[in-house]
Amino acid sequence: MLAAQCVSLRCVGDHGMIGFIRIFVLVLLVLTGASPVFCEDAPAPASVPQTKDADRSRSIDPYHPPVETAVFLEISPGTTTAEQLTHYWKDPLRETSVGDSTVRLYSKEPLNHIEVTLKENIVRSIVVQLDIPFPEGQVRAVLQSELLKSKPVLIPDESGEIIGEVFPEKGVILLFAGKDENGGYLVRQLGIEPVSADPFILRAEAVLPDQPTEAKRDIRDAIRLKPDNARGYWLMAQINLKEGNIESALLNCEKAIRLDEQKPGYHLTFAEAMIQMNRIEEAKQYLQATVGICERYPHEKARALTMLGEVYRTSRNPDYELAYECHADAIKLAGALLEHTSPAIRLAAKDVLFEAHLATAKVIAWGKWDKKEEAITKWIERAKFLAKDPEIAAAKRYSREYPFKIASCALATLVAVPEKLNIDLYIEDILDAGNQLIKNVKDPILESKYHWDTSIALYDAVQIFQFRKQYSSALKNGELAAKYMEIGIKNRSSDMDMYLLGRLYFRLGSIHAIVNQNHRAAIMWFDLAKPIFEKLLPKMDTDALGKMGVTLVSMGVSYWVTDQREESILLTERGLRQIERAVQGNTMSKEALAIPYANLSKMYHELGDKEHAAKYTKLAAGVNAGKVR
Repeated sequence: MLAAQCVSLRCVGDHGMIGFIRIFVLVLLVLTGASPVFCEDAPAPASVPQTKDADRSRSIDPYHPPVETAVFLEISPGTTTAEQLTHYWKDPLRETSVGDSTVRLYSKEPLNHIEVTLKENIVRSIVVQLDIPFPEGQVRAVLQSELLKSKPVLIPDESGEIIGEVFPEKGVILLFAGKDENGGYLVRQLGIEPVSADPFILRAEAVLPDQPTEAKRDIRDAIRLKPDNARGYWLMAQINLKEGNIESALLNCEKAIRLDEQKPGYHLTFAEAMIQMNRIEEAKQYLQATVGICERYPHEKARALTMLGEVYRTSRNPDYELAYECHADAIKLAGALLEHTSPAIRLAAKDVLFEAHLATAKVIAWGKWDKKEEAITKWIERAKFLAKDPEIAAAKRYSREYPFKIASCALATLVAVPEKLNIDLYIEDILDAGNQLIKNVKDPILESKYHWDTSIALYDAVQIFQFRKQYSSALKNGELAAKYMEIGIKNRSSDMDMYLLGRLYFRLGSIHAIVNQNHRAAIMWFDLAKPIFEKLLPKMDTDALGKMGVTLVSMGVSYWVTDQREESILLTERGLRQIERAVQGNTMSKEALAIPYANLSKMYHELGDKEHAAKYTKLAAGVNAGKVR
């Protein structure tokens, strides 16, 4: 029966697809030479429910068909009763009981073998066994007006062999009987079951790497059909991460984990969301616990170790040796899976190997190691070699981003050793790889993501140039980074991402102000940064407040020099309040108050406000005040 041979499809769809089976029967009649017989005027089953307006949101889109179970000669699985089946098809050739279900066998010329499964007096599935397998291309071509509006998804078995395809919106499955001499699939069975969540999830997983927007639509349909769909929430979280909606990613991961806490992948995505929110210490503890539940899934454990190694590297008190050990363990685990019989596990292991090699290069760059530059080059070259593996290279869902990841890793390592090498070639590699991704992508979520990723890599270049005091190059690449970041952030909703954009604006303004003494150019960038910082201030913890306070005080100087004195005092006093809160929270020393006190004292003195000038002069004296900078 269908449920045993394919995927289990249990949820009920909406209403029948008029004319679907008539087209299909016509194909079979032509191919077999039999005479066509149609029942043109037969009414649809009275019990088929009409789609509610709330559920027809996709039907008004000509590119996306409505979600509705197909009708087979007036019979609709999920809605047709046993009595209606008898009314339309008369008595079966044979009827047998299988557990709590009943299976009826029919023959309706020219289809000699039709199995109908009933449970609780309702038709649950229809399976049509074809006497002669037909090329899948011919079947789909004739069904174009109906089925091809529903994009099929191939069904693999555990070894990765394709055994059929399913049309999620229609509940239709075509099972294959091998391939013809041209390599095309041959259809041996047609199955219909009520529309259910599983095929939408299957298709969402298949298209998510290239078309996350399409996948998002499928996941929403799957969750509508099955609200407790743990895998659906997990997949949605992955899309949320791609689009920079980190809070939604956390929420969807939490739902997935509540429904099924035994899936390591759900926990790893949750940890990734925490990392992207800069909740590094929490992510570290969570990953340490997650490694323990991955024992039955070595490929997942290898990925968890790679993530944990990155967290050790980027934490407040980094432990580079422990990070290195994590990556070494990940490489050992993944290496043992390179010959695994499952293609999915094999590819996942190869991807972890690639990522762990790049991560090791970063650990070496930031840690204290002998022959650092030589070791970094060695690990990146190994990653390049792994990227050329034929199997992983053919799996574009993984390898498409490899050139960009290699280029951005190479540049990121130079942030830790910025005095070495000419980085212009590294920047060219970043732009070539990033622009290639942007050019080839056709999905708005990915287009935004690749703009964002390119901007982050260019941000690394800005920091390197600043460290080297090559300020014209820092400005040039910073302005380019801002252009990419402004495009990339349009659909992102992460506060961390907004903060990075604000910091980039501030960094560019600071170069103009401090290095070039061009405060008018500086405030052009500060004007862009201000609304971002104002929005984020109420959400910041005490660790970040002090840094933000210093930023605002520094910006205030440029506004003062350009005679925007009211704005200057406003920014300086706002910055002072943040520094005071940081001092009270013991995240910043009291000496940090000296500069804002001194600046305000001078500002109010020049304005002739003796009372405020005296107040801040006294405060500044208490913390060894400096002068306006």
